[in-house]
Amino acid sequence: MRKILLTILILLQSVFLISCYEELIDSPIGNKPPKTFISVFADSTITKQPSSVKLSWWGDDPDGLIIGYFISIDGINWTFTTKNDSVISFTLIGSDTTYLFRVAAVDNSGNGLYDNQLISGNINFGHEPFTDLNNNGRWDSGEPFIDCGAIDPEPATLLLPLKNSAPVIKFLVDKNDNTILIPDTTFPVASFGWTITDLDGDNTISKVFIALNDTSQKIQLPASTRFVTIKVEPPYNSDIVECDVYLGTSISTPYHTKLQGLKLNDTNRFYVYCEDIAGSVSQLLAMPSENSSLTWHVKKPKGDILIIDDYATSDNSASFYNQVLDSLNLLSRTDVWDIKLGKTSTTPGKLLPKFISPQFTETLKLFKVVYWYTDNDPTLEPAQISVREYIISGGKVFFSMIFPQQFDPRGLSDFLPVDSLSPAPISFIPRNTLINPADDGITLNYPLLSIDDSTVPVARIRTYYPNPFSAKTLYKLGLSGEPIIGFKSSDSKLVYMGIPLHRANGNPFNVKNLFDKVLFEEFGLSR
Repeated sequence: MRKILLTILILLQSVFLISCYEELIDSPIGNKPPKTFISVFADSTITKQPSSVKLSWWGDDPDGLIIGYFISIDGINWTFTTKNDSVISFTLIGSDTTYLFRVAAVDNSGNGLYDNQLISGNINFGHEPFTDLNNNGRWDSGEPFIDCGAIDPEPATLLLPLKNSAPVIKFLVDKNDNTILIPDTTFPVASFGWTITDLDGDNTISKVFIALNDTSQKIQLPASTRFVTIKVEPPYNSDIVECDVYLGTSISTPYHTKLQGLKLNDTNRFYVYCEDIAGSVSQLLAMPSENSSLTWHVKKPKGDILIIDDYATSDNSASFYNQVLDSLNLLSRTDVWDIKLGKTSTTPGKLLPKFISPQFTETLKLFKVVYWYTDNDPTLEPAQISVREYIISGGKVFFSMIFPQQFDPRGLSDFLPVDSLSPAPISFIPRNTLINPADDGITLNYPLLSIDDSTVPVARIRTYYPNPFSAKTLYKLGLSGEPIIGFKSSDSKLVYMGIPLHRANGNPFNVKNLFDKVLFEEFGLSR
């Protein structure tokens, strides 16, 4: 009897186990969607965010693995990423804007097929991400795709009240971090540069404004503008004039809007500021600063001749050239630019602009003729950068230039038609040494010159080997070997004398005749 009861119990247990097994097969537990979490990085402040915010997110899946996330800032357009953090840039539509950032985790329970729509809860996340190998904008068979599984139907959300940051504008600085200032006196050409930064992204800058003397006469420039040159071309019919504005360092076509209010023979002030897409305005920059003692005086050119005084030795050179030009009735048409004024062993002359190109070059172009005279420490960089362009634009240059004992002559061909110069200077030229016209000089009727009889020596003089294809020899020193000391370009747009001309007016007193020859005959100035 006991054996029969044991058999019945075993049968009943087997039936129970079979029925339980069938119930598990018929009613399996479904895949559970993941949960998503999101946070702002610890060094952010949620109530005062700039429009670029660093966020992190993660997911938790009880029965699978997280393979990625869909993120959105508008709840409509979703982007798939495998990252867990990113700096998200938001477009500001006002001075302050609120965004709802959403993240939904995706697990690995994909169906093995490409899905054109992924819907979870009430959200359409779009198609599964794929590699568009043929660039036709749609998935084609064989193209790799990410097989998305369950997506969190209730994405994690974070409300971001974003505060727009005003742009920051600063004038350009030099290598020592000093602001690059306009010289205290210029002709009606001036260059200004600045930088603009914005915590919300430099691409949020929408407008740049500049003005002269009165911000109510401002003009708007393209948002990308970081450098301008303003210039007034002759003739100057008024003492308050409008300027052409050139954007960037290339001087080609002026901006379509002129800048009003430049005062000639008077002090001026330049203003610049910017605005971002949310309407926030930067500081108003002024040059010179309104709280400084600096000034910016703009000289009205007298005429078509410019003397560049690149001569620091204290002698009678300036008055000598004034007398020569006065004797030729040219003094009233002549301006002087002293680029050595205030120069020290470590700093350039204070009237020399920091932006050689374009400000120095464009200043030369205001004049038809430039006479440039130097001591034995000439300011070479402006000559190397500007002279060729000035001549191409139609200008003519007359040099009286000498060089130091030690310098690199390789840059001379940038602006002079020379192959080389003497390896060492002549220690000194004796008094009354003749400066004789060479064959080309005789043919062209250049006058005989002579060193004066001063007891102060003319010292450390280089001689030259002009390029025979682009230059003509004008003068040789009356010394052994007759070294070449003067030449001109074949097109008569440049005349060079490697000696101080105010020391070359010995008997015969012919420097005036040399200036007459060069300025009127070679350069074509009107008398």
